[in-house]
Amino acid sequence: MPRIMTIWLPRWPVQRRLVERPERRQSPLLVCHTEPRGVQRVVGWGWAAARNRPPRIPCGQTLAETLAALTHACGSQVCRMAEVDQDDPQADRLVLEGIARWCRRFSPTTAIEDAERPECIHVDLAGTAKLLGGEQLVVRTAVWTLASRGLYARAAVADTPAAAWAAAHHPTSVRAPFRDASPQTPRQHGRRWAVVPPGCQDEWLAELPITAMRLPEATVSLLVELGVLKIGQLLQLPRENVANRLGPLAARRMAEFEGSRAEPLRAVADDTFPHAECHLSAPASTLEAVRCVLEPLVEQCVAALATRGFGVTVLQVRLAEAASTSTKACPTVIDIGLFRPSVSSRHVVDLIQLRMARMRLPREVESLAVEVVSAGAVTSRQRVLFDGLASSATQRAGEQEAQLGGLLDRLAGRLGRMAVFEPRAVVDAQPEHAWVAAPPMPARARTTANAPPPAGVRPMWMAPRPIRVETVSVVPDGPPLWFCIGGVRHRVAEAWGPERIETAWWRGRCVRRDYYIVETESGDRWWLFRHLGESESRHEKRLPTPRRLAAASRTSSASASDRGAWFVHGQFA
Repeated sequence: MPRIMTIWLPRWPVQRRLVERPERRQSPLLVCHTEPRGVQRVVGWGWAAARNRPPRIPCGQTLAETLAALTHACGSQVCRMAEVDQDDPQADRLVLEGIARWCRRFSPTTAIEDAERPECIHVDLAGTAKLLGGEQLVVRTAVWTLASRGLYARAAVADTPAAAWAAAHHPTSVRAPFRDASPQTPRQHGRRWAVVPPGCQDEWLAELPITAMRLPEATVSLLVELGVLKIGQLLQLPRENVANRLGPLAARRMAEFEGSRAEPLRAVADDTFPHAECHLSAPASTLEAVRCVLEPLVEQCVAALATRGFGVTVLQVRLAEAASTSTKACPTVIDIGLFRPSVSSRHVVDLIQLRMARMRLPREVESLAVEVVSAGAVTSRQRVLFDGLASSATQRAGEQEAQLGGLLDRLAGRLGRMAVFEPRAVVDAQPEHAWVAAPPMPARARTTANAPPPAGVRPMWMAPRPIRVETVSVVPDGPPLWFCIGGVRHRVAEAWGPERIETAWWRGRCVRRDYYIVETESGDRWWLFRHLGESESRHEKRLPTPRRLAAASRTSSASASDRGAWFVHGQFA
């Protein structure tokens, strides 16, 4: 019996852009399609850093209507922050195909849904789920592994692709009938995956809305007028009446949902990136033996890419354990990610060895498989013929960039990829929110990237959280005469300011501060601010009093008693 796992990536055009550029999470992102007459319609949108729930914006709405809805719900400042990006369906499909190839760790057959703008990946788990620990473990691993890469996904397993598609879009509504439900397994809200037992999709998915059948909008509207709101009600209708009243497409969707008609899946082409495997005559039990077999396989894959001008960015290694030492023979999968494309097989093997040293490997390895999951274009550099100053400087810059990329790869292999990042400045007046942790980028891309406008003079060192200090000031609203930090009193010789910062109302409460640059008698320069209090946002004013107090305790960095207090936020070099 076939078992299909469907992985749904909601708002895929937006998610792809947020993963490529994490700094876009701080502002609304609108992906628009331009029509022949110049009208821009929203294909997808998202705001990852929004504290309050953003308004619901349907796909196909014009850009002007979308900006008006955002202004009405969140204020005009959000429209100034919003970024508009043009739609690129080809790039979305190519990246989705790369994720589908990554899903081959669960099954050799993966496919993308047949749609104009695909967002789902179908994986055939028939015969492979038992080897990987069961369907529950596979679907959870798929969801949380994608989440670790910054992708929000929902997944479900069912007998047919149509049933799995419906369950993946509504995982919280998937449950057993009431007569079979156990009181020990209550319905879970907010879960991201679901597993429908074999032959039970008609009963377990009966409570799902009718929109989960992938019917046209006109057909859905007609069914709603007839009072058919759920899948269970639609499945009870006679097939002849459905075909006559709703058209042949509705009858075909019902047959595909029940499994009486097969839904063909077009597998993702596997000849885009090279792969190599080797079956050992005698099992390898040491790291040295595995490396000796691994090196020629990696070199074969890297050489095949280098001839086309590409380098490895993501590589996957599968180690199969001998059947005599394990009953399940579950393969061990090692994923290697590089910050820049590489054509050095030795460098890639060293990264694999670093990962293997941190993992629990099989006792006896019977077969090895190496597969390139993602690749990138490699920039070629001409060799230096004469020792000129300009050519030597260019050569040294290229060598330093290559060494930096190798260092970042080794650090990520030893510490984990999420532990290696670089702070990247974003447009935000509040200092503690003016940066984001992003993956490191090459020096050339860093110079050409759009840098945020300067926000004034900022210190070299800034405290993670402002430090409250004792001060004495002659003028109530003026700079202090002296301040005490760490038990040491500093007398102020000169001060510059104030610089008013009043922003971030969309995060909750409005922050109001007056910053001063003060120079002490010893020559040190400090960055101090006077806390002017916080004002409630329009959203919090509509809340009852207890909820307003709870929101204030979550969002404020200083309490109401700190109004007028002084804080040290940084020190200049």
